[in-house]
Amino acid sequence: MLISTRSRYALRVLARMARMTSMGKNQPVSLALLSEQEQVSVRYLEQIFGLLRSNGIVKGKRGPGGGYVLGMSPGDISLFNVVDVLEADFLPTNCMSGETGCSPEDGFGQATCSLQDTCVTRPLWMTLRDMYYTYMKEKTLEDLTEGNI
Repeated sequence: MLISTRSRYALRVLARMARMTSMGKNQPVSLALLSEQEQVSVRYLEQIFGLLRSNGIVKGKRGPGGGYVLGMSPGDISLFNVVDVLEADFLPTNCMSGETGCSPEDGFGQATCSLQDTCVTRPLWMTLRDMYYTYMKEKTLEDLTEGNI
C-alpha cells in the first residue's frame, strides 16, 4: 500500500501550481521550472503531466510562454482524482482487488481467496480502504496548499 513517486511528485508539483494560481499568477508554467523547483526530472514530469492532462487536471499551452496551468480550480481537484489517475490500484492488500489469494495454499494467484469469508483481517483492510477513499475524496489541492490536511 505504497503511494508511488508519480503520485507524490504530482501532488507536490500541483500544489506549487495551485500556490502560484492563488497569488494571481495563473500563467502557464514550464516543466523545466517545476522540475528545478521540486527537484524532479523533466522526463518524469512529462510522463506524469501526460496522464494529468488526459484527465483534465492540467491543461497544456504550446509555443513561446507555454507550459501548463491547472485544468480547474484547486478547490475542485480532489487528492483522490490525482492519485487515482496515477495509481493502477491503491488497496491495502491483494485480496481487496479480488485478483489473488494471500495464502500459499491459494497459490498466491488464485482468482479468489479461500479465506475471504472467514478472514479476521479482511474487515481491517476494508476499513482502511474506505478511510483512504473518504479522506482523499474529501480533501482538495486547495486544502493541501493551505495546510488543511
